Amino acid sequence: MPYLDIDNLQAVFLDDDALRARHLARLPCGPVQITSGRVVACDPLVQPERQPFARELQARGAFPVEVLHDKGRHALAVLWLRDRGSLRAADLNWQMALMEGESLEALGDGEFYGYPVDAGVGCFMDPDAAAAMAERDKREAADPDFISYYDDVLEGEMGDANVVDHYPLGPGSASNMVIFRSGWGDGSYPSFWALDAAGEPVALVTDFMIMEGGDARDEDDKRSDAYKASLSPEKAALDALGAATVEGDVAAIKALLGAGLAQSNEIIPSFGESAITSAIRMNQIDVLRVLLGAVQGLPMPPRLYRMDKDESYIDYARRLKKPRVEGLIELLEKAAAPAAKPGFLKRLFS
Repeated sequence: MPYLDIDNLQAVFLDDDALRARHLARLPCGPVQITSGRVVACDPLVQPERQPFARELQARGAFPVEVLHDKGRHALAVLWLRDRGSLRAADLNWQMALMEGESLEALGDGEFYGYPVDAGVGCFMDPDAAAAMAERDKREAADPDFISYYDDVLEGEMGDANVVDHYPLGPGSASNMVIFRSGWGDGSYPSFWALDAAGEPVALVTDFMIMEGGDARDEDDKRSDAYKASLSPEKAALDALGAATVEGDVAAIKALLGAGLAQSNEIIPSFGESAITSAIRMNQIDVLRVLLGAVQGLPMPPRLYRMDKDESYIDYARRLKKPRVEGLIELLEKAAAPAAKPGFLKRLFS
């Protein structure tokens, strides 16, 4: 069966809360002008002359474009041909967008037709916009200092932005292209029509294939989210412990630890590390003394992510590039010493 991740595609219909739970957000990009009834999806800096999809739209006019992204990395780009609020994902069928001469029967398992990306961007446009771009390119190329369409025209508009609404012949002209960064960058990316019960297209979605099953989280993200959810009653106390550690507020730390609201060696959700780790990293020796006084011996740092190193607090402190304040390493060594029994610790850290 050719590639088709329906859960990815249907993510464009999720509300903001559901998207947030999957580490996705919606970014409106402005409308694209469809003047001929045909749509091109391509890397406009590499293949602006790419053929439009074979399907012809009945409607003409300006249609909104948006991207779904994970911290700026685009997962999906969608051209809405009908108001999203009037649609239900369950009522739609999905069909790979094909150009003339392409056939699904020619594809093997997991294969797809996609547009090639070599400049790290994709777009939606009408073929009339491609013609306008060719006209602008020819005009700019007459300048002996001309380098490329990107350098001389697009870079000034796009800069570091993830999206640009580009009118090749200038604002107010008839044709534009909505350009967006393409997932992981270069590659080949398929597009799909969302069809209603009558077989009419209601949206066109490009899948940049940075996620599976409509979820942009990796296994570490899921583990982190599960950990945070499990700590819901205590999260505020742990975050308060983290804030007090950063500020060096010994009194607040003693109050939180004494009331049993948070533990020195628990992972602080907003930090992804324990208060002990934060105190070591920030050279907060007075804070560290209080935190160590609330635990027995010197525990191992808790691990939240798979890539976390299985190392002791002492090893962590020693490998930091910035030297630790005087006495900090010795404090850790004393806490880890065999003689560090509960009574000893009470005298050491009181």
